Amino acid sequence: MKIKITIEEIRKYLDIETPEFPKYVAPLINLANQYAQGTRPKVVGQMSELIQEFEGKTLKEWENWYLNKKPDAIKNATEKILQKLKELKSAMDKIDRATVEKWVRDLVIVKTFAGLRFQEAILKKGAEIKVTNYRLSESDEESKGIDGYILVTFLYL
Repeated sequence: MKIKITIEEIRKYLDIETPEFPKYVAPLINLANQYAQGTRPKVVGQMSELIQEFEGKTLKEWENWYLNKKPDAIKNATEKILQKLKELKSAMDKIDRATVEKWVRDLVIVKTFAGLRFQEAILKKGAEIKVTNYRLSESDEESKGIDGYILVTFLYL
């Protein structure tokens, strides 16, 4: 039997409040954090190791223990993320219709073409290395996950 438990259920069972954020705020902070690397081990500590060291049982005990162990971590992470948010805000001011259209065109036209045609480039390179020919797969082969073939000739003596 497979049992799934959501983060909301975990919070409920552990009697932990779920913070409320305005729409789009949490994902934007998360994005800024990815760029800022504000919650990396060098900033906040290696959490998997720290939680193993912790001997308490409650969230409050964990909070006190952690803040005693890493007194500047929350402040340092916050500063790194806030700085990145300022940079993102500045970048947002530079986005106009032409910029969005350029991005969409690059995604839909260029990256799609390159992504869907890279298999052929790989096959060509492989065939060149083996000094042989290649062929792209037919639609029925493609549906089986086959992108193409590098042809091999066997000589029987």
